[in-house]
Amino acid sequence: MMSNACRTLQAVLLLVGIAGAVPAAAQVPRPPMGGPGDVILNPPTTRGMQDFVGSWRLTWQDPGNPDCPCRGSLFIDVDDNADGTSLAGRWKMKGGDAVLHGSLSYQAKVWSGSFAQADDGLGYPMKGHFRLESRDPRTLTGSYQRDGTAIGLSWTAIRE
Repeated sequence: MMSNACRTLQAVLLLVGIAGAVPAAAQVPRPPMGGPGDVILNPPTTRGMQDFVGSWRLTWQDPGNPDCPCRGSLFIDVDDNADGTSLAGRWKMKGGDAVLHGSLSYQAKVWSGSFAQADDGLGYPMKGHFRLESRDPRTLTGSYQRDGTAIGLSWTAIRE
């Protein structure tokens, strides 16, 4: 059997060990605050928007259309109804124009959002999401995906 003195000593040593561990754990450094790689997170500038605004010759994939790659036009402008970082576009194609609305990324290199084409008269309006990335002042690349599908389709735009 253990004496009361031994138990008391054991309890004291246990408490000292626990108390000594708390300051050591509190000294573990936390991750740094802010964005990854010290990237400054500012809203897009009008300079970045200019990489998108304008008229574009658009080429896209459409597996349901045997005439593809399909060709049309894309017109992009600043969305006056938005917060200053959004763009609006018109994608001209057979069956009517699709309207695009979306926001620019913080680095103003990616425009993403949603699109919708009015009902084509057969009861099949087209809706979905898109992404376009500015490769240089004359080239956009990206993808679009129709709602209800699992596969994104590529598209490319060259400034007119």
